[in-house]
Parts: sequence; structure tokens; C-alpha cells
Amino acid sequence: MPHPNARRALAAAGGAALAAAAVLAAAHPQTAPDAPATDLAPAAALDGGDSILNMFEWTWNSIAAECAGPLADSGYTYVQTSPPNEHIRGADASPGEANAWYIHYQPVSYEIESRLGTRAEYAAMTAACEANGIGVIADVVINHMAAGSATQTRTGWNGSEYRQFHYPDAGYDASDFHNTGSSYCEIDNYQDRGEVQNCHLVGLNDLDTSQTDVRETIAAYLDDLTGLGVDGFRVDAAKHISATDLAAIMNLVDGDPYIVQEVIGAAGEPITEAEYTGIGDVQEFSYSYDLKNHINGSSEARHLTTMGTSWGYTTPAGVFTANHDTERGSMTMSYKNGQDYLLGEAFMLAYPFGTPASYTGYAFSSNHAGPPLNGDGSVADVDCGNDAFTCIHRSPYMSGMAGFRAATAGEAVVNTWGSGDALAFGRGDTGHVVVNAGTAAVSRTFTTSLPNGSYMDVISGATVDVSGGTFTATVAAKTALAIYVGNDSGGGNGGTDDCVNVSAYVTGTNMGDEVYIVGSIPQLGNWTAIAPAHLSGATYPTWKGTVSVPAGTTFQYKYVIVRANGSYTWESIGNRTATVPSSGCLQLNQTWNTA
Repeated sequence: MPHPNARRALAAAGGAALAAAAVLAAAHPQTAPDAPATDLAPAAALDGGDSILNMFEWTWNSIAAECAGPLADSGYTYVQTSPPNEHIRGADASPGEANAWYIHYQPVSYEIESRLGTRAEYAAMTAACEANGIGVIADVVINHMAAGSATQTRTGWNGSEYRQFHYPDAGYDASDFHNTGSSYCEIDNYQDRGEVQNCHLVGLNDLDTSQTDVRETIAAYLDDLTGLGVDGFRVDAAKHISATDLAAIMNLVDGDPYIVQEVIGAAGEPITEAEYTGIGDVQEFSYSYDLKNHINGSSEARHLTTMGTSWGYTTPAGVFTANHDTERGSMTMSYKNGQDYLLGEAFMLAYPFGTPASYTGYAFSSNHAGPPLNGDGSVADVDCGNDAFTCIHRSPYMSGMAGFRAATAGEAVVNTWGSGDALAFGRGDTGHVVVNAGTAAVSRTFTTSLPNGSYMDVISGATVDVSGGTFTATVAAKTALAIYVGNDSGGGNGGTDDCVNVSAYVTGTNMGDEVYIVGSIPQLGNWTAIAPAHLSGATYPTWKGTVSVPAGTTFQYKYVIVRANGSYTWESIGNRTATVPSSGCLQLNQTWNTA
């Protein structure tokens, strides 16, 4: 099988390249490893309350709108954009793979013009996000340029001409690349350091980053992005650039941007994550593999409360539940894992290891499938609920837990508990979380350091009472609970009592479907969907509404999808129970449950 770093490029080059790029077992003579980079201008470090949302293939206009809308009070402190550089045209991709997502990873110039938007739109996006307290991190492709024909000149998205080893609008000619002419080589053996860092990745032309002019050209591109308001970089394919070269490039970049690097380590290979830690964070792929194994695999989830350097992770680390590469494989979870994926995201945001990057993308049926497109080939703006974008980040398991992370920054893990596939831990005296990845509900009294008081569960919106260092809760299968200081129970509705405010995260709907809260009382239709209990999908996949219910009323309820043909799809769990408080609205902030 191809090495993880080769997967994207293999797909870009087409199936014929698979056999040629298979990893050889034979070891080649090794060069000495790079020492961890030193003498660097310091990169900005994100603090324990920061979290990143990787908004894969979202247009610049769509990200701007989300920053000004649902993300504004979510708790996420950064968004990550897909590569903003000019790339190849979809029609020039390999046969059968036109318009695939990975055309963004084949630069033809460093102009900020792509099928995701214009330079002006990118600048407007960073401004909109900054105005709402959200920074921007750009995914940058600086190891290579697009695969190109040796004889045919093509044009990129914005009209820049290119062919193999010639990218005039980027300022590169054949002298700026490794191994041209008779010395041409492609990566074939990941046991050979020189081959991995100096040969070409299935036709993607490898820049000679040891050269001063190449380093300066790349640094100028990164400076251009910071000038547009970018706060940091996720460095794609960093493993294919020597740590010495990458450190030299980053030393030329103005300011102190946050840096996280894609370095996929593998047992026995000569290039390690540790070589890059002096430059910035290193993406820790093993973290995401372990997260899947303990939530969606054979190992018990209770062990997750000890995750960290003792598990062999490199620090400083960038961690994730899934990203655009891994969600198309089997080693990590993805949106296709449903509630398990959301539990993974919730745990990652609650647990204080590394800098977390949550992921939101679009539904796909094939590994190379691109996002929804307009007629001219540009990516369509996101229309949550009406297109392929999942908008899964609006779930309280993500947006709510980003707020939990921000509120508990710097607090140690305390009061750990675990049993089978359920776990709980506190964050000092500021927060407490319970994650139940099992198939049965967990009912128990938990020890906590939280002060006495009533708190609102971030996930369900239910009230949790803490008294004398304990709280008692029932956490349904495949759900979580999270409470923290400052997120008190109750609330209001403009001073009006006798009401239930509902915010329900419901996916699985199609055009024409509607969502209702139904229950055991007339106000909820006596288990029939009625207009007063209809929820609006204007902020899909979160459905919202307010229902008038007298104070003190205890009732049972569920959420139901009323399909366009009139049929009902019910939550496949037991009835939920709630009581309207004596003053203020009952707040229900919940997720559709199929456990």
C-alpha cells in the first residue's frame, strides 16, 4: 500500500501510478537525521483554551458568514482555510478525477485566486473573522508545485501558465527544483531519507528548498498571507522538506505566526516528528488513530484519561479527530461514524493535550469527490441542509465543547473515573465532563471539584446540580455531558416564564423534511407533530423553536422528523423527561439520538 503521505498524490496521478509508488521493503543507505531545529525566531504558541476549526473546502465568503454567525459565540478561536493559492484547473486533473478536492494541493502560482474565492474575498474573510474574535490559519503547500506536462503549457485557475519545472508566475524555473533532467526520481522508498525529501511525489515537482531564492520566494508568499490577516500556517507535506530547510524558511517570515506541520511518522522510518518540534507544533496522527480505537474500536474508552506523552506522542502537538486526508481512509473516524465521531470531537476539546483542530467538511461517496460546484467550476457557497456540506461543527459536541475548552483553559485533569467505554474527569474546579461511548446508559454520582450550584449541560441543555463535591447524572449511551463555571442553568426569554426554548442538532433530513418536538402534553401534541412545536431549520443542522408550557410542568418528549411524504422518523431511544422551572425558560440544547 502507498505510504500515508503519498495517498493524495497517488490519487492525483491516477490509478496507474499505484504500483509504481508502492513502498519497497529494501533499506537504502541513510543520511544522518536532522537535529531538532534550533536558533529559530519563536513561533506563536496557542494557549490551552484555543481551538481550531478546519473548514475544509468552504469558500471565503461562506467562512466569513459563519464567523459573523454561528461561530461568533461558539468558543472556537481560529478557523483553518483550505490552501488559498492558485491551482490547476479541474479539467487538467487525471482522467476520471476532474475537480477532485486535491487540485488545491497542486499550486501553479502563489496568487491568492482559487476556485474558493478571490484575493479580495480572502481579505474580507479574515477581517470578518477577526471582528468576531476568530483568527485565521491557512493550509499552505510549499513543498512542491503542480504536476505538469514536459511539453504542453497549461494554465491555472487564474490564467497562470505552467509546465513541468516551469512556473513563471511563481518565479520558478528548472533550476529551482530537485532532480530534473537525467537525475529525475520519484519517491519509491520511505526508508530512504534523501529520496523522501529530494525526489518528486508522484509527479508533483519537488522544490529545492536548500536554495536561498526558493526560500525567499516561499517566505514572500507566507508574508503576503499574513499581510491579508492570516495568523498562522498548517504546513502541508512538511515531512518532505528537511527540518533545516523549513526552519530557514520560517526564519525569513515576518512576525511570529502559529505553525503546525504535517509530519506523518511511521515505525522504522528515518524521518521523525521530533526533528520539527523546534519550528512549531507537529500534527500527531497517532492521537487520532488511538481516539478511534478507544471510541469506535476494540479498546475501552476509559483509558483515554491517560492520553499524552506517556503514550509516545510528540510535543508540541497539533491533534485532531479527522482531517481531509484521514477521513477518506479507515484509520481515523469521520462524519460517517455518526455519534462516535461527535464523542471523539467532544473528548478532544475537553481533554488538555495538544492544540485541537476540529474538522467540518462535506459528505462524499468516493475518495476523490470534490465539493459542490457552480457552473463555472468554482466552489459553491455553503447552504447548510441543502447541499453536501455537513455543517457538523454546529453540533453542541463541537461548538459547545469549544466553549468548554476556552472556559477551562490551564486547569489540570482531576477526579478521573472510568468503567468500560465510559469515562469522566474534571478540569480543576472549573469544569467536568462525562463521555459515554458505550451501548448502555451510565447512572452514577460523580466526584467533582466544581463549586456548589446549578449548571447547564453544554450537550443537552439539562440542569446539573452540584452539591458537596458531587453531582448525580444519567448519561445515555453514545452521549456526553459537560458543565463548567459560568454556564449556569436556567436562562430567560425576555423575562417571560412558562416556556421551553429548544435547540436540537438533527442531521439526516432531506429537502422538504421538518423537525418537531413532540411529547406527552397537549402543548407538544400528545405525541403528534403540531405547528406550535415545530422547529425552524434556518440554522441547520441546529433546529430551533420556543414552545409555551406552564411552569412546573413535567413531561416526556422526543424529537421527530416529519418526512416530506408525511411519515415519521423517531429518535430510537427511550422518552426524554424534563420539567419547566418555576421561573425562566427551560433550555433544551440537545442532539438527535439513535442509540
